[in-house]
Amino acid sequence: MKDMDSRILTKKDIGLDNLNFLYYYILGFRGYDDQKELNLDDAINEVVDVKTYIASFDNWYEEFLPESEADDEGLFENPKTIAGKLTDEIGFAIEFHLSETTFYLNSKYIGNLGGHFEAWFLTLKELIAFDKYEMLFLLLLPMTGIEESEREFAESLVSEKLKSISMFSKQSDYIAKFIVNGLIVDKPFYTNQDIGIVNDTNHSVRNITKYPRYKDDVIELNKALETFVSPTI
Repeated sequence: MKDMDSRILTKKDIGLDNLNFLYYYILGFRGYDDQKELNLDDAINEVVDVKTYIASFDNWYEEFLPESEADDEGLFENPKTIAGKLTDEIGFAIEFHLSETTFYLNSKYIGNLGGHFEAWFLTLKELIAFDKYEMLFLLLLPMTGIEESEREFAESLVSEKLKSISMFSKQSDYIAKFIVNGLIVDKPFYTNQDIGIVNDTNHSVRNITKYPRYKDDVIELNKALETFVSPTI
């Protein structure tokens, strides 16, 4: 992760009233409408009249992610970043590039939304622990893995968050369903005695069988997350 400076975003930049950011961010999730066979962005645009809420999204997007400053791979040398130290155990950072959004916990890579998608796959319990910090539930949602047995509960949690966003509030249940579709993991989480929580789903940074290069980071972050989550249980 690169050094961060004036590109750090503030609460105002990512708050519930910054509809440009929230539209851009949520449409980047890997959700889908399984009935109409639509990706999440198309499904949302079918039911939300975007221009009644944000009149100049293209201008905002160009300013937020200026193409002229990106390299040939769509990466910025000095990306806009959301970051914070939450407790002694956990800090986070999210970098915004033209080609991907990259996520870190304790300065360790946990995944990206982009052409080469990977995710740590936070458990739902871990995501809920982050919910006591403003906006982090939504910000870390795309790095979360939902087991099929958790689907209904997860949809209700996501819908409640969307109700706080004016442009999504009327369709919150509909949109939540298709966001969660994209978060369902096909393998359950389980605990490895030497490593902690792991997950064997493809693209999971916690899949140390397929991605052994992440093993040491997984061990370290599992210990930090266990301490972070335990007070909320």
